[in-house]
Amino acid sequence: MRIYVLSRRNLAFGILFLIAVGGFFTFAHRSMTTPSLVRAPGTYYMAHTKEKVVALTFDDGPDPIDTPAVLDILKEKKAKATFFVLGQAAQSNPYLLKRLILEGHEIGNHSFKHDYQQRHLVEEMNQTDQEVFAATGTHTYFYRPPGGFVSLSQLETIKNNGHVVTLWSVDSKDWRNPGVKQIVDNVVKNVFPGAIILMHDGGYQRTQTVKALGPIIVALRAEGYRLVTLSELKTLDSDIK
Repeated sequence: MRIYVLSRRNLAFGILFLIAVGGFFTFAHRSMTTPSLVRAPGTYYMAHTKEKVVALTFDDGPDPIDTPAVLDILKEKKAKATFFVLGQAAQSNPYLLKRLILEGHEIGNHSFKHDYQQRHLVEEMNQTDQEVFAATGTHTYFYRPPGGFVSLSQLETIKNNGHVVTLWSVDSKDWRNPGVKQIVDNVVKNVFPGAIILMHDGGYQRTQTVKALGPIIVALRAEGYRLVTLSELKTLDSDIK
C-alpha cells in the first residue's frame, strides 16, 4: 500500500486536477496540526464523536503466520478489531475467517486480488463476500479499496452494491516497515476520538506490526481510549442522520 502526499502548495491544484479528469478522488494530506487523514467525500474514515473510542483495522490478510499472531495479542488484551480480507487469502485460509468471527472481530471486504485500478470491482467484491459467507455465514458490509484509491464512479458503484466505502484517519505506516517504535508513534501521536487506524496483517512479513500491536493497545488505553469494531464506532457518529 502506497499513498502519495501532496504538499500544501500543490494540494489545491491537485484536488482540482483530480476532479477535472475524473480520476482518483482520494488523497492524503498531513499537516503539523491535524492527524493524517485519507478521505474522500461520501466515505467513512472516522466517527464524529467526543467519546474516546477508536477502531483498529487490518488489511491484506488473512495470513497463516501473521494473522494468528495478531489475533493472539488481541485476545490477550481483550481488544476487538476489523479485518479487511482479500478474497484470495480468505479462500486459502477459511479457518482464520472462522476464528475472526468466533473471537468477536468484524470482517470487511478488501477486494479479491488487490487490484489498485479495481477493473473488476463488483466481481471481486462479490467473490470476496462469497468466500467470507462460505466460511462464516456472514456477509461483508464495509469495503476498503486497495490503497485507499476510489473514483467518484467507483464510489457510487460500491454503494449500490450494498457496501460502505471505508478509509482511515490514522496510518500506522506499518506497510513501510519503519521499525516497531515508529509504528507505535505513528498511531499514538496522531490518534483522536473516533479515529480509524490502518494496520496490516498480510501482504508482506508483518513482524514489526505484530511487535507494535501490544504497545499500541496499552498506550491507547493509558490515554483512556476504548477499542471497538467499525460497526460499533459508526453507531457513535454524531453526523449520522
